[in-house]
Amino acid sequence: MKSRYDRFSSLILSINKNIQKIKNYEMNSFGLKGKQVQCIYHLYNDEDGISLTQLAILCNEDKGAISRTLKELEMGDYLFIEEKGGQKYRNPIKLTPRGQELGKLISKRIDDIFSIGSEGIDEKEREKFYSLLDLVSDNLQKICNNYGGKNGN
Repeated sequence: MKSRYDRFSSLILSINKNIQKIKNYEMNSFGLKGKQVQCIYHLYNDEDGISLTQLAILCNEDKGAISRTLKELEMGDYLFIEEKGGQKYRNPIKLTPRGQELGKLISKRIDDIFSIGSEGIDEKEREKFYSLLDLVSDNLQKICNNYGGKNGN
């Protein structure tokens, strides 16, 4: 019998791998990369714009990685950054009309894929599942916080 660690980590890693594969496949048709999905998705769902710092938190990435992704998307005319003084990390980032179109397609596709991915799970079970997953995530975060330092050092 597999240990709880083996089963849990194997399932989480498999889910993550499959999500990455789906994102890469779906974005390839637009000439984009899977890592750009998160940025477009969050920007599409916030019409007021999101700062780089907020976007990094939402995407669970560091500011440097998000900044590079944003530059790629800006060069493709998917987003723009409102200039408000010299506050680089606080300027609102918004989608262009082209980015809005893509955001709409991405949101629809995500809904479709997650409907398929959660077939056989009713709403009550889904809420319980997410509640338990939140609890596990919070507990593991507490352990990481106890390691000290920014990177757990």
